[in-house]
Amino acid sequence: MIAALCLTVALLDNSAVVPVPRTDQGWVDRHAAQMKLAKSGEKFELALVGDSITHGWGGLPVPGDNWKGQDPEGYDALFGPYKPINLGIGGDKTEHVLYRLDAGVLDGMNPKACMLMIGTNNMGSNTEAEIADGVEAVVLKLHEKAPQAKILLCSILPREWAADGVWRKKVAATNVILAGKKWGDYVSYVPCWDGFLNEDKHMIEALMPDQLHPNKAGYDVWAEMIRPTLKKMMAK
Repeated sequence: MIAALCLTVALLDNSAVVPVPRTDQGWVDRHAAQMKLAKSGEKFELALVGDSITHGWGGLPVPGDNWKGQDPEGYDALFGPYKPINLGIGGDKTEHVLYRLDAGVLDGMNPKACMLMIGTNNMGSNTEAEIADGVEAVVLKLHEKAPQAKILLCSILPREWAADGVWRKKVAATNVILAGKKWGDYVSYVPCWDGFLNEDKHMIEALMPDQLHPNKAGYDVWAEMIRPTLKKMMAK
């Protein structure tokens, strides 16, 4: 009993596992658009969940400025057969995704699968272990909200050109923790890391010009990494 209480207190000290909203207008508007679409009665078989890296694929919902993402054609080719909804929002941390799920963005949707990549925006505020716990909290919340859904969990993509960069090493250490977790049988963990690095483990500039976000070519690489698992999950 005391041990369980201590564990609860320790987790609550970790901001990555405590749901919290954002107040910037762009986030508020996109969250509202996602909620509206989710409650529209339209059936979505696949929910993409994450931050700007997921947001960057494009797809529904499209904001008022008609921004369509880095790779709308790739999005349609990879995800189109599965009736997808893009629940990524640029800048989100694990705690923001937890808030959105608690707010009901998946309620009643009953997707067949969810794809998740989250955690890179926590790098400046949390330890590797805290971030991994935050990712796990999101996975568990997805399972709570959509218990029938399979979850495709992507590793966090690399940051910085150099293999010995501070951010690069922190992302790598977080991914090691994620890869070592004992996930439920509804989770498929897919490492989406090496495809963005050359033989010297430097980032391939042609895939991530800003050292963080994939461009169209980068999304094509990511697509090939997840395609077999996604196809198996969706049985199509």
